[in-house]
Amino acid sequence: MPKIAVNGTELYYQLEGSGPVLVLANGIFQRVEAWEPLMPHLQGLTVLRYDMRGQGRSAVPEGAYTPELHAQDLRALLEALGMERYHLLGLSNGGVVAQVFASHRPRGLQSLILLCTTPRLDPLIRAKVESWRLALEWDGSMGRLRVALPWIWGRAYLEAHPEVDSPPSLEQMLLAAPSEEAQRNLIAGFLTLGDLRPRLASIAVPTLVISGEEDLLFPPRYGQEIAQAIPGARHHTLSAVGHVAALEDTPGLARLLHEFLEVKA
Repeated sequence: MPKIAVNGTELYYQLEGSGPVLVLANGIFQRVEAWEPLMPHLQGLTVLRYDMRGQGRSAVPEGAYTPELHAQDLRALLEALGMERYHLLGLSNGGVVAQVFASHRPRGLQSLILLCTTPRLDPLIRAKVESWRLALEWDGSMGRLRVALPWIWGRAYLEAHPEVDSPPSLEQMLLAAPSEEAQRNLIAGFLTLGDLRPRLASIAVPTLVISGEEDLLFPPRYGQEIAQAIPGARHHTLSAVGHVAALEDTPGLARLLHEFLEVKA
């Protein structure tokens, strides 16, 4: 299992495939395995997946894991691996991190894909995430999972897959979740987010913003705000998709990526 010490922590990563490099930045409580449904669709690319600090098999340092700190980790990881040219796809909190990272105009970034994410922490998003934090304190990881579930999955997907809310499914999600300490640090870091929109005008690479039509956590209006703030960015909404686009509509997401990155399926 490849791990690397960067920026005062240790990050787990997986590097596979051949061709142009695509970096995948996880959602807040995810691990690299969450991208598995999409991987067969990424032929023709070198894919770098990594667990951010506090996620999966990466270390769990003390303190709040802010978007800026995550972006510093990403820069250090890419430098340590010698990645000179790469595309970056960030999901949810990974999309927030990708916005911060790209706003620094890093050398080597070729394009940016922002999936089911937000450019700002408004009162409604804060209330949603605070409910997760309180559920974690009151009933641990399972409480946080139960409270977060209706914000994450789209209506159409839950109707087609009611087993997602079953005890066996929740147990599998529990096994994949970070430790409670890591979850507290991840949430505390996300809650430091302000408004990134003034910084986004500095992003000068081709950018595709993708939203899920049924995403209750970060509805499409947040993606539209990002696309309006980044010069030349395009916004696309996936029909009947919630927050977990890579699983809810894997072929639809893959088609958008292929067209944007100009790689063959």
